[in-house]
Amino acid sequence: MNEVLVELKLGPAALQYIRERLAEGKTLAHYLLEREDLPSGSVITCLPPNLPVETLEDFNEGDKLERDPATFRYRTEPDGSITRWEPVPNTDPWLASVVQEFLRGGPERLCIFENSPAAPGDPWLQSSDLQTLTFDDEVYHFVSDRDAGKKKRILETIRGARSAWLLYGVMTFLSSAPDLSLEKGSIEQKALEALAQGAEKIIVGAYDGESCLIWQSSQASRDS
Repeated sequence: MNEVLVELKLGPAALQYIRERLAEGKTLAHYLLEREDLPSGSVITCLPPNLPVETLEDFNEGDKLERDPATFRYRTEPDGSITRWEPVPNTDPWLASVVQEFLRGGPERLCIFENSPAAPGDPWLQSSDLQTLTFDDEVYHFVSDRDAGKKKRILETIRGARSAWLLYGVMTFLSSAPDLSLEKGSIEQKALEALAQGAEKIIVGAYDGESCLIWQSSQASRDS
């Protein structure tokens, strides 16, 4: 099934939603809330065209994307009943393309995501291929300009960072935090603040995990 999806520009309600979700995040998200230029930025998403405004601005609810019957899985229960599992469709490939385009834009570029439920001591992190930074009890995954040609890695990072519908991330610049070493495996609070203040784009999950909202600074819009 190849559903038509398009980038859609959103209005003030999207910014309010972004503020509400960031307030639920951790250190990086809270520094993003402090940005004075949030009201002057623009917000886009990726969904089917021609959705009614009230549906488009219902950011907490899913069912915006079609389910593909080819992905349904069925299981016969002991009592003979049939259980159907329907994977939630999403626009992760679109987000991965946006991140990849940003990373290809020049050196010193970084996209970092908060993994909200993860903790530094989680055993799975030891065997994970995700590039990870930790701060206190917080976990962040990242891709940099060195990964610009690796769309699969970008997509895996997005999926690894998401928990249910929670997704927070920024597309920013290493030059904002010159003391940050990606190889160190940890990140200091001042670096998180610098990356948040220097971010060109902010990513927030929406529509019950089906898509996300991307805020872009007005300065970036003028420069593009």
